[in-house]
Amino acid sequence: MNPWRTSGSVDLLIPAAADAVYAVICDVTRIGERSPECRTASWLPGAPAGTLGAVFRGRNRAGWAARWSRRCEVVAAEPGRAFAFRTLPERLDVSRRDSTTWRYDLEPADGATRVRHSYEITQLPLRPIRAVYGVLMPHHRDMRPHMRANLEALRDGFAALPG
Repeated sequence: MNPWRTSGSVDLLIPAAADAVYAVICDVTRIGERSPECRTASWLPGAPAGTLGAVFRGRNRAGWAARWSRRCEVVAAEPGRAFAFRTLPERLDVSRRDSTTWRYDLEPADGATRVRHSYEITQLPLRPIRAVYGVLMPHHRDMRPHMRANLEALRDGFAALPG
């Protein structure tokens, strides 16, 4: 079995201005348009949507059997520059005691935007849970291929726009 990567990143040039790319990325309700795993997300009461400290719930699916949801908190919200959130560890549910920070950094590049999508597992799942995840969701050992697919879908969405 491959070991768990605790961090990784991918980057891709998106044919749009940084502010336009940021507007799509920070609208987590649109994540299902590009994520291979997260199907939907909705903002929870509290801080305004897309701002530092805002919380949302993402609903995920991997394969035909694995379905789960996670509460996430926005930890960076710099329009046109960076957007990041972390999954919130849950005390009562042992399958959700882990935490991962997901980040998008944007940099203007010749009329387009270079987007770096990265992750860092700041708290690994408990060892027995990790073993189950490794069987049900082997891609969780290295999230970079799914992250690349996410960025490619983002790029293709902008490339399909007229003009």
